[in-house]
Amino acid sequence: MPEIPVDLRCKTACAFVAGREHLKTQTPCQDYVAARESNEVTCISLANGADSRASSEIGARVAVTATLAFVCKNFESLWQNMDKHNAKAAQRLVNRCLDAFRRKSAKLGGEINDLACSLSFVAYSRGRYLAGHLGDGVIASADADGHLQALSHPENGEPANSTLFLTDHKAASRLRLYRGQIEATTGFAIMSEGTAESLYDKASGAPAPAIQKLLELNATLPRKKMKEVLADNLQQSIASKTEDDCSLGFLSILKP
Repeated sequence: MPEIPVDLRCKTACAFVAGREHLKTQTPCQDYVAARESNEVTCISLANGADSRASSEIGARVAVTATLAFVCKNFESLWQNMDKHNAKAAQRLVNRCLDAFRRKSAKLGGEINDLACSLSFVAYSRGRYLAGHLGDGVIASADADGHLQALSHPENGEPANSTLFLTDHKAASRLRLYRGQIEATTGFAIMSEGTAESLYDKASGAPAPAIQKLLELNATLPRKKMKEVLADNLQQSIASKTEDDCSLGFLSILKP
C-alpha cells in the first residue's frame, strides 16, 4: 500500500432539526450529532433516539458524547487491534455507552432502555479513518473525483421495520466497524434516517450528489458560514420532506 501523508487536516460541520411530527406535538428532537477534536483525532458522531422511549433524546446526546470521548482517546488501540479483535473493539464502545446510560438513568430515576438510540461515527487521524454504525441512517464517503458511495448502509432489526439500538442485547455483535487509509478521499458524511429519505437512494444504495457538494463547501467555507448553509439546507430542503427528525454531520479532508 502506498505511503499516506500524515499531515492532512480536516473540517467538521454538524446540524440537527426536529421533524414535522415532533414540531406538531411540541416534543424534543430525538436526533443529535456533534464533533470533537483531541489527541490528533477528529471525530463526528450521530445518534437517533427511539421514538417509543421516554428519554431517547437524552440518550442520543449521552451516546454521542461518550462515543466522541472514547474514540478520540482510543483511536490508536482501536486501529491497531481492529482486524484481530473487531468484536472486542465493538464491545468496548458499546460498554462505554451503556456505562454512560446507567449513570444518566440513575440521575433521571429511570431505566437505561428509556435512553435507547442508534449510533454512527467517523474518526480521522494522521491519514487513517475509523467508522462505526449501528442501526438506521447512512455513512457516506466521497473520493477526490467526486465519486460517492455508501460506506455503511441502514440495517434494520426485528421486526423488519424496526432498527437496532445500543441497549439491545445484541448491539455489540451488530455494530459494524470499518477502518482504512486516506488516499484520495475528500470526506465523509453521517446522516440519520430522516435525512436519508432525501440524501440516500434505497433502491440503488447510493448517496445523493448533494453530499459531495456539501463536503466541498465544508472544505472551503468559514465554519460560521458553513454552519448557516448546513442548517438552512437541513431545515428547508430536507426536513420539509419527512415527518422524522433530521441530522447530518460532515468530515471534509483538506488538501495539503
